[in-house]
Amino acid sequence: MRHLRVPSAKTAFWVERCKENNWYEIGSGVLPLGDQRGIPLNDSAPLIDDAVWNGFEITEEVGTLRKAQHWTEHLPAELLGKKTIQLPQSYEIQGDVLLIKIPEGIESFENEIAQAMLKQYPNVRIICHDEGVDGEFRIRNLRVLESRDGSTTTQTRVKEHGHIIHVDPARTYFSGRLSHQRKMTHQAILKFREGFDRPLVVFDPYAGVGPSMAYLYTDSELTDYVYVNDMNPDTRELLEMNMEIFEKKRSKKGVYVVETIDARQMKTLKPETKNMADVLLVNLPHEGVHHLPELLPLLSKNRAMLCGWSIIENSQTEEFMNSLQTILVEGGRKIESSSLDTVKGFSATKSMVRYECVLFNEFNR
Repeated sequence: MRHLRVPSAKTAFWVERCKENNWYEIGSGVLPLGDQRGIPLNDSAPLIDDAVWNGFEITEEVGTLRKAQHWTEHLPAELLGKKTIQLPQSYEIQGDVLLIKIPEGIESFENEIAQAMLKQYPNVRIICHDEGVDGEFRIRNLRVLESRDGSTTTQTRVKEHGHIIHVDPARTYFSGRLSHQRKMTHQAILKFREGFDRPLVVFDPYAGVGPSMAYLYTDSELTDYVYVNDMNPDTRELLEMNMEIFEKKRSKKGVYVVETIDARQMKTLKPETKNMADVLLVNLPHEGVHHLPELLPLLSKNRAMLCGWSIIENSQTEEFMNSLQTILVEGGRKIESSSLDTVKGFSATKSMVRYECVLFNEFNR
């Protein structure tokens, strides 16, 4: 490979100049050549006698391959040289699907961006532009940009703390960023379980594809019966697939029920679910608290646990907890203990919070 030999002190200048002119051989590193450095050149670089080299020598050297540190290193030099372009700063990988938001104004370069990402991430199969969430179920509106093998399906599987979870970001909701929350919930329910001489009954009426059950249902000492539901009918196939996998990981057989109905109608459509749940999860951050009056009848009449997530104004944590307590009291429940923790920022003024309450029925105290 041809290398431009320059004094060590001038290396940074000539590397930048070669990249700006698309002469630098992407993927190769600069060679140490005594008190000089060898800058790798590609086939489009001028010949040795060209005046652009300022008299510096070009020699043939055995090049060294350097793994690109960032996907942008795979972009064409002419694109990197456009100072006015704002490249995407973040992305999310679910299994072999990479989700990215292409900023407005650079759509004409979206394929180059997708190709660069495929080069950087060999385990990614498909790159999709995320146009935001749509519809009642807040599902991502995805558009395929590039595919390594020509496939266009976004169904994939993710690995989370030793568990395999089947997901499809174009049809169902899933966030890998909430894996820590799922672990925390598992730990909290384990502690709550200490007050029982039997495994627990857990209801997850907004289960999505069931990632919480990867922790809860696979633990045979923690649960023996779970009820998983989601309002989005497209979740059913993946939810059933995941529950079958989780069942096989149990040390002894359990019972699980999969539904796709409006959770607020569960006590009416499925009357057998009334007062069954030792633990109720309410993972519907935008509306969950407003659903609680219809969900509380699912909880056991004895000691029970409520764990939920909501998006609230940063300045209204006290008002939120007061409102939550009012709903619980009106539902015939009293709070034995409660906590409220901030999960993450949602906007400049709002945050997602996690609330956890241990309850008892005021009529069965």
